[in-house]
Amino acid sequence: MAASWDTFFYNFSFYTLKQILICMKLLFNTRMLFLRGMLLTVALSAIVLGCSDDDDTTPAEPELAIKLGTSATLGSYLTDGNGNTLYYFTTDVAGVNTCTGGCIANWPVYNAAGLTEDLVGEGLDFDDFATITTNGVAQTTYKGWPLYYYAPGGVREAATQTTGEGVGGVWFVAKPDYTIQLAKGQLIGADSKHYKGDYTEGDGPVTYFTDAHGRTLYAFVVDKKNDNNFTTGEAAHDANWPIFEATPDQVPSTLDKTLFGTIDVFGKKQLTYKGWPIYYFGSDTQRGQTKGVSVPQPGVWPVVVADIEEAPEADEPEPAIKLATSATLGSYLTDSEGNTLYYFATDVAGANTCTGGCATAWPVYNAAGLTEDLVGEGLDFDDFATITTNGAAQTTYKGWPLYYYAPGGTREAAGQTTGEGVGGVWFVAKPDYTIQLAKGQLIGADNKHYKGDYTEGDGAVTYFTDAHGRTLYVFTVDKNNDNNFTNGEAAHDAIWPIFEATPDQVPSTLDKTLFGSIDVFGKKQLTYKGWPVYYFGSDAQRGQTKGVSVPQPGVWPVVVKDIAEAPE
Repeated sequence: MAASWDTFFYNFSFYTLKQILICMKLLFNTRMLFLRGMLLTVALSAIVLGCSDDDDTTPAEPELAIKLGTSATLGSYLTDGNGNTLYYFTTDVAGVNTCTGGCIANWPVYNAAGLTEDLVGEGLDFDDFATITTNGVAQTTYKGWPLYYYAPGGVREAATQTTGEGVGGVWFVAKPDYTIQLAKGQLIGADSKHYKGDYTEGDGPVTYFTDAHGRTLYAFVVDKKNDNNFTTGEAAHDANWPIFEATPDQVPSTLDKTLFGTIDVFGKKQLTYKGWPIYYFGSDTQRGQTKGVSVPQPGVWPVVVADIEEAPEADEPEPAIKLATSATLGSYLTDSEGNTLYYFATDVAGANTCTGGCATAWPVYNAAGLTEDLVGEGLDFDDFATITTNGAAQTTYKGWPLYYYAPGGTREAAGQTTGEGVGGVWFVAKPDYTIQLAKGQLIGADNKHYKGDYTEGDGAVTYFTDAHGRTLYVFTVDKNNDNNFTNGEAAHDAIWPIFEATPDQVPSTLDKTLFGSIDVFGKKQLTYKGWPVYYFGSDAQRGQTKGVSVPQPGVWPVVVKDIAEAPE
């Protein structure tokens, strides 16, 4: 029995232990499957959560308190967050709310309580906004202008409506880009006196122009149309009345934008209205001030108003030098009062040679400060210059110094030309001389002095030049109307270029019928008494006569009045 019990217990214990182990293994596997399931569930949950919409975790964008709306007629304008239009009131130019009494019901104030930068829409600058308080009521301002809604009859207009624009000529949509705005108020000068719109003393509001920040704009009664007569470019001077530097982009709808323009003033664009250049007054230190209306006296610097008369056209400046006409002399130069101007044949080199008693009879002419607009029609400003002789300035024309004629020290009357031909060396200054007469010493390229017969020696000779004082020659080999030098080769012809001209105007002491022209390789060469007329290529300066000695004296003589006719 003992052996059997032992066997039984042995078998039982082995079997039981084996079953226990099997059960434990099954339990372990079941737990692992459970844990794995749990982990998978967590992972899937994380994936699902990770794929959810960002809006579930990101804070929503704040609703704008103020933004921009757009109108086809008005452009961009300010609205509240719901698109309700915001307005400004012209009588609020000083930056305070002046809408009182029954006005309040129709124009409720706008207040963006707690306005921060992220509540301001695109295209607007947070720094342009502020808050004022009137009778305990807070109100938002834009560029210093208090903002309002429009509620006709106490019912606010619907979003996107702009029916308040221009109401009473004093209410306008608030815009971000006004060039000018309208203001309405009492004009008070720097003298603290009240002025009406006609600049007499008295009370009465005036509607006038300001910039976008409420700073008053003025015109200057001395100005002309598109002509600023105040600004000089000197900072200290210009600071008294600075120009309003702007372009006419946006203006209130009751104004005609086409009446605005700009002019250039020392490289800056000054706004104009009806031709009037527009300015600030330097002493208007606060918005809405109108101190300039009394400076230097009332009406000299008026505020700009919509119905200001158009600026007068600029007066045509009286020419300092102009043209007159004579039946015998044609066109000739005069000063602004019609006094005839002359040239002196001995001034051919461009210097004043009228000395001693000559200077008394022939006073110099000087157009001080001559500018292009002071030169009369038919004259070219570039033909004028100024020289100085013994400290005295003198105007020149095409290099010839200009003079008056004053026989016996008394200047001839305007319109007279009694100086023409005096001494054979004084002639009226003309704009269209073909040739002029010069008088001087002939000096050859060899630096020797020559007389009129081309022997060496001193003695002035009167000869022909072009209108700019360049000497004219003939060639002794030529025949009547027959050029025997020019061959059409540039290098050759440049030594003695032809004088290409037609005989239009000559000094009155010469016979115009003795001049003519011939065709030379398609060009018109001037002739005198049949002689073809030339320059000398080496005469680099006016009045030079180097050609008289080339290749030897007398081969290329200067053209003189009494030269013998060219041989046939």
